[in-house]
Amino acid sequence: MPPESLQTLLYIFNTINRLKYWTVPLNHAKIIMISKPGKIPTDVASYRPISLLPVISKILEKLLLKRIYNETHLQVWIPQRQFGFRKAHSNIQQSHRLTDIKNKALEDQQYCSAVFLEVSQAFHKVWHQGLLLKFKKPPPTVL
Repeated sequence: MPPESLQTLLYIFNTINRLKYWTVPLNHAKIIMISKPGKIPTDVASYRPISLLPVISKILEKLLLKRIYNETHLQVWIPQRQFGFRKAHSNIQQSHRLTDIKNKALEDQQYCSAVFLEVSQAFHKVWHQGLLLKFKKPPPTVL
């Protein structure tokens, strides 16, 4: 992009951030359905929805995430064992970490226990209004 266009885009992004106003067209996503390999094409669960946002929305999202991450020092708040929503931390690395812990316990002839929870579609089954109320309530005080 020419420098003038970049300057205009920067002005728009800073205005959105300052006013805390995100225009409606930037919120609209085009949803396409991608079929899962080896699944029955007539089954609704055989498709994965993909949301395509406008490019300008994705750029602003990346910039805001970087600003939030740097300004709030999220890297200090997130535990080292948390692998979701962190840069350079994937499920594969978490699997390797767990395998390493298990192997060390076996070598040292110690017990090794693990609990795995399946949380797919967990938020589909949550009472959303009740969850919002819990966020608004002050935590109980312990005497």
